[in-house]
Amino acid sequence: MEETKNRSIADTFNAKLKTPWVWLIILLTLGLTGLFYVSQKPDLVVYSRHIKSLSDYQLMEMELMRYMANYRVGYAKDSTKAISQSMSLRELAVSFAGEMDDFSARGFTAPPSYSVHEFERRVLSKVAAIRRYLPIRRVWLDEWDRVYAEVSFLPGNIAYPLQMVLDSARFGFPVEYPQGLEAPDSLAQRITQLLNENVEHSHAWIRFDDHETILSGEELIQFFQQESMNEIALKAKIPLVFYFLTLVLLLSTFFFIFRSKT
Repeated sequence: MEETKNRSIADTFNAKLKTPWVWLIILLTLGLTGLFYVSQKPDLVVYSRHIKSLSDYQLMEMELMRYMANYRVGYAKDSTKAISQSMSLRELAVSFAGEMDDFSARGFTAPPSYSVHEFERRVLSKVAAIRRYLPIRRVWLDEWDRVYAEVSFLPGNIAYPLQMVLDSARFGFPVEYPQGLEAPDSLAQRITQLLNENVEHSHAWIRFDDHETILSGEELIQFFQQESMNEIALKAKIPLVFYFLTLVLLLSTFFFIFRSKT
C-alpha cells in the first residue's frame, strides 16, 4: 500500500516535471535568484573606494610638489617631510597595483593592466627622482648661502649682477655666469660651478615635476567613474526587471495550479 502511494507520488511528480509550466516557474525562480545576487554585488562600493584612493594620491602629490617647490628655493630645509610624503605615494601606488592584479578575478571590471602598471611605474620613477634630488639640492643651497655672503662684500657694480644671477639660479632657472665681471678667480669658479650644477638640477626637476603621473591617475579615475555610472544604470533597471519577473512567476504559478485542478 505504501509502495503504491510512493509510486503514485513519484509518477505524479515526474508527470508534472514534463509540463512546460513547471520549467517556466523553475527558470523564473532561478532568474530572480540570479537577479538578487547581482543586486547585492558591492561594485559601487569597490569602485568608489578606488576613486577615493586615486583622488587621495592626487592631493598628496600636489601637496608634496608644493613642499618641493619651497625646498628647491631654500624656504623649506627639512627633507624628512618630503621623504615621508614620497614614500606614502609609493606605498599607495604599489598597493593599488597589487589590488588591480586580482581585481578581475573577483568578478569586477578592472582597468587595462598596461594603464595600472604605467601608473605604478611613473609613481616609482617620480619618488626615486625626488629622493635623489633632495640631498644634492641641500648641498647646493648650503654652498649658495656661502657664495652669496661673499658676493655681498664685492663692489656694488659687481655684486649686484652676480646676486641677480644667483637669485635666478636659486629659483631654479638655468642661467650662466655674466660675461665681463671681474670677480676674484676662486669666487668666480665657485659661482660657475654652482650655476652649472643648477642646470643639472633643473633637468632633474623637470623629470619629476610633470603632470604625466597625475594624468595617468586621472585616466584610472575616469575608468572607475564610468564603471560606477554603468553600475548605477544597471542597478536602476534591476527593480523593474525584478517586479516583471515576479509578476510573471505569480501568474505562471496561478495558471499552473488552476490547470492542474482541471
